Amino acid sequence: MHFYFVLGIAAALALSLVRGGRKYFYRLAISSTRVLDVMLGDQDEDEKLDLLQKETFRLIIRLLLFIGLLIAASAVAYLSLYIYVKLWGLEFADLAAWDSWQGILSISIGATLPFLWPFKKSKSAYSELAILLHQMVLNNYNLGSKLLKREQKKRDLSSRPDFLIVSGLARAGTTSFMNLLAEIPEFKSLHYGNMPFLLSPNTWARFYKPKSTATKERSHKDGIQIGLGSNEALEEYFWKAISHDSYIEESHLKEYAVGAEEAEAYLRYQALVRQSENDIYLAKNNNFLLRYASLRNQLSEFKMVVLFREPIAQAASLMEKHQQYMAMQADDSFVLEYMDWLGHHEFGLGHKPFAFEGKEPPKGDPSTLDYWLGIWLNYYQRALELKDDKIQFIAYEDFCLKPEFYLKRLAHDFSVSAEGLNPQGFNNNRKLPEAQNDALVKKARALYQALRAES
Repeated sequence: MHFYFVLGIAAALALSLVRGGRKYFYRLAISSTRVLDVMLGDQDEDEKLDLLQKETFRLIIRLLLFIGLLIAASAVAYLSLYIYVKLWGLEFADLAAWDSWQGILSISIGATLPFLWPFKKSKSAYSELAILLHQMVLNNYNLGSKLLKREQKKRDLSSRPDFLIVSGLARAGTTSFMNLLAEIPEFKSLHYGNMPFLLSPNTWARFYKPKSTATKERSHKDGIQIGLGSNEALEEYFWKAISHDSYIEESHLKEYAVGAEEAEAYLRYQALVRQSENDIYLAKNNNFLLRYASLRNQLSEFKMVVLFREPIAQAASLMEKHQQYMAMQADDSFVLEYMDWLGHHEFGLGHKPFAFEGKEPPKGDPSTLDYWLGIWLNYYQRALELKDDKIQFIAYEDFCLKPEFYLKRLAHDFSVSAEGLNPQGFNNNRKLPEAQNDALVKKARALYQALRAES
């Protein structure tokens, strides 16, 4: 009887060591996926060979470390039994059979005990395995592109060029606007349930079928409730993957040209999100201005809504979220990693301003309201320059008061019914802080009135 107890303890100690060193398994899994991603790349052979050698070397090192962990765990189990044998004056040959039902039961119980204690979740509420899956999928564009092409071959839905983009500088109500539009059955958008397989949502849906309808307030702490079925700004990952982050500089995001091949690939990607020929692709994308001019030359039928807000109020909200996310990302690095994957550089430690064609990105101290007013001016000056008959400007304040009017107007533009939608309006009376630069405030308010004249 003592032997089976010690056997269970040995198994528990060995698996406790494995649990404690699980990072070696995670790193091995990440390296294995990285090697596969490099092999799927389309770079020239010399570059690919160089990358493959580096990643293979890293993989071998991590494999050896993981094997070392397993050897150490085995040694701990053996040492436990060895101490038992010596203390009781026994020989190993005197021990009961470990493969009897009692021995198997003892090992099973002992090996299970270390894993009964729950793994610590990140402060973003993602489990370690969920984080590992995100890292393996979203860090590897070549693998994602391969899955994308595979899924497109199986999808016979035709492209539809009259899609709808909801855009605007962050904190202008774009999420609320998109989510209300998504209640119209014909509009289809990416949602949290598609994560992390954003380039192959239908393949992922065969395996992952979330049933929970529970919602919680999103990390912005702005009252918006989200769940696995909630739509979100997720399409930017497509642009990151197809361009291999070519428009993302160390200090800013630059405006760039989209070619005909990329534009056609975008329409084929949309067909993966749409569920029928009659469905209309809907996306929220605050980065869309970076490619709007060239994409409009390729695709003439899509419409875009640009929401804007009183500049002091929007700048103050951006500054507040910047400070909030800097603290959050410093406390939990996965929050920064997650936002970088999705191209969310609006605020936080990964903040990158827009650099539009012929202009330098805004500079200054992000802890000041004047800096965020500069961000506001930079964004909406370019939006106004791009104005055409397919862009609708909507003031956040007007949308808050009359949401039903704007939703039904857009539904009419796409010949779909918005009957049944009855969003309640409200008046946002946020107290505004004082800006230091009077000239900047005057310029921003003049631009605000120009945008209102277009709305």
